[in-house]
Amino acid sequence: MEASEAKVLASACMRRRTVRTFDGTPLSPETCKLLKTLASNGENPYGIPVDLRLIDAETYGATSRVIRGTSWYVVGSLPRCPHAEEAFGYVVERLVLAAAAHGLGTAWLAGTIDRPAFERVVGADRDEKRIMPAVIAVGVPAARMSALERVMRSKLHADERAPWDTLFFQGDLAHPIASPDACDPTLAATLDCVRLAPSAQNLQPWRLVCSDGRIDLFEHRTLPLRPIGDIQLVDMGIAMLHLEAGLARHGAHGAWSFDGPAAGAAGASASATYVATISY
Repeated sequence: MEASEAKVLASACMRRRTVRTFDGTPLSPETCKLLKTLASNGENPYGIPVDLRLIDAETYGATSRVIRGTSWYVVGSLPRCPHAEEAFGYVVERLVLAAAAHGLGTAWLAGTIDRPAFERVVGADRDEKRIMPAVIAVGVPAARMSALERVMRSKLHADERAPWDTLFFQGDLAHPIASPDACDPTLAATLDCVRLAPSAQNLQPWRLVCSDGRIDLFEHRTLPLRPIGDIQLVDMGIAMLHLEAGLARHGAHGAWSFDGPAAGAAGASASATYVATISY
């Protein structure tokens, strides 16, 4: 990731929030062009092709019961294969953060959409070899949230994040990092970028084990598997993008690998599944 892109994305990490109430303003041709350009960037650490499209969902009769004031969505699909969910999360979150940097609001949606209608748009209903893990609502944020959005944010504790010692560890999963003050300032800023990432039901399934020049990522899964796959692996892909952008913003070029964690990093934990490693 180029340092210039990383700076934009990492800055957007700090101010992005999920938006479910939009002001009804139609997307301008310039904004549509921007989003289509962003959607064309499918680069991801796994090299899995991700097909994203910007659509006016009204054209297809597709809806979400929790979205107000926009009919614009980014929909996508990719092959049903190992690591598909992580690749999808990584690619789409890059678009989400870039959109936030341009003042647009977005919302990740998986369980609150008319899934059959959206799957028809990308052909995932006809091709069992492809999946559509989620869609993204996009538009201009309204000045005030709807009553439904306020209730949802309160129920999900959307403005809260798990404490540091739940998410981040030094050496192995038995040694939590108590606070940002307990590690190097650059690493602290990078980890905070991950901590602010969105996740399904705000469950924050990532567990990061830091050691010299590397960070091992583990998934702590609490949601059941669905026919679309492991939605929390999508969350892990989101965390991967935030982590890479946070490192690159501070001049650390991260290289991804998937061969297993550092010796002993998982400790005796039976609830954490290894996902990826970034070395820097």
